[in-house]
Parts: sequence; structure tokens; C-alpha cells
Amino acid sequence: MSEPRPPDIRIDDLADPVLSPIQRQAIAEAERQPVELRVDAVLDAAVRRTGLSDFGADDFRERLAVWLEAAAEDDNASALGRAIVFNDCVRYASNRLRLEDLIRRHPEILKVEIRQPIIIVGLPRSGTTHLLNLIAADRRLRSLPYWESLEPVPAPGEEHGPDGADPRLARCRQAAAMQDALLPLLRAMHFMTPEHIHEEIELQAIDFSSYLLEWIAHVPRWRDYYLSHDQRPHYLYMKKALQALQWLRGPDRWVLKSPQHLEQIG
Repeated sequence: MSEPRPPDIRIDDLADPVLSPIQRQAIAEAERQPVELRVDAVLDAAVRRTGLSDFGADDFRERLAVWLEAAAEDDNASALGRAIVFNDCVRYASNRLRLEDLIRRHPEILKVEIRQPIIIVGLPRSGTTHLLNLIAADRRLRSLPYWESLEPVPAPGEEHGPDGADPRLARCRQAAAMQDALLPLLRAMHFMTPEHIHEEIELQAIDFSSYLLEWIAHVPRWRDYYLSHDQRPHYLYMKKALQALQWLRGPDRWVLKSPQHLEQIG
């Protein structure tokens, strides 16, 4: 017997949005505490968050500068939108610090073999996420759950909480609940859970070379800058992140997916 069809979703306030109390609160807080989309502000926040200071190769700073400048040029961006861009960049920079620190302490990570990964390539909104999760159900394969993609390297001593659970998963669940409250219709468009298998675009963002920003803001300058550069060095950096993740836990064959790869094959 087939599942009943879900009720239709009708949006009748596009011209004059009716905001929920939690949406109004988030907007008001962002307006009270505006962020500065500057490289030093992002990196200083990441250093404070992690207690680390070695970002590895410095070439990413130019890309981060263009990323932030392009986002700042978006005339339609709200204070909340700018805060989201800033906080995402702090997270990427923090992940970079923790990745570089892990490899410094365990250089054997760079000898880990990434063996014949299965890479799904397709247009956005074409079903690639469903295919990824279907293939990732094979437990012989290593995949990247959403919670792990957001914080790929745990902070020292934070691998497991007192209940045996990973604190990163708990944080992702909390953030997902907040996202559902702020964007209640998003799940109908793109259903995600903290445990679902995600694409590796979050790993590419650690080197600040990704089309990810194009999904968040109107950034023609970033698009042109990104497309004018050879992405092979940044895919090598993503490989380093995959090596670290595989070293932290197996299995040793990956299933990966990102529509961004369409721009790079050929």
C-alpha cells in the first residue's frame, strides 16, 4: 500500500513575509551585533575557538579575502545573512586549524591510501543525495555523515562524551533543530538529518575554494575568481582531509558526491 500524499504547501506571504517569533529574534540579534567580513576577524575568531594558530600554507588567505569581499558586495544580504557567512568561515578556518594540528602530530596520515573512491557526479537537485545515501548503506564503504562534515576533526579530548556519544553529533542535532525552527519549509525541499550522508563540499571549503558560497549569496566576483583558477591544488587539500578522516576511522574505500565536480571533470 502506497504512502498517503503529504499535504500541499501553500506560501501566501512572499510579498510581505509573516515572521515567526524565533525568526524575528534571530534577525534582531544579528542586527544588534553586526559582523565584519574581514579576514583577520574570521581568523582571530577561529584561533580563539580552537586555541591553535597554525593554518598551514597561507595561500588560502587571498581566497578567503575574495570570498568575504564578494559576500559583502551582495546588496540583498541582510545582517543575518552576513552573520551566517561569517560564522561559516570561522568554522571552516577552525576545521583547517584542527586538520593541520592533527597532521602535525600524526604525519603518518599523509601515507594513508585513498583507494578507488566511488564518486557520484550529477546536477544539483537531480537525486544525487538519494543515490549517495543508498550506496553508503553498504557498510564496507566509508562515507561522510552530515555531522562529521561540519566538524571533521574532533577537538583533542572530545572524541566521545560521558555517554559514549560524539559531542559533534550532539551539536549538529542542536543546530539542525534551530535550522528547522528558522526555516520550517526547508525539510520539504531538501530533507536532511544529522546522520544522513553528506557531500564533501564542506571539506573543500576548508581550503576556501568551492562554489559553496554561490548557494548562500549573490557573488559574481567570487564565481569569476573561482572559475579562473586551477582547482587541482584544492582537490589535493581535500584529499588530505579524506586521509585524516580515514585515519581516524575506517572503512578504507570512500563513496563521495558533489555537483561541484561537474565543473572539474573532462
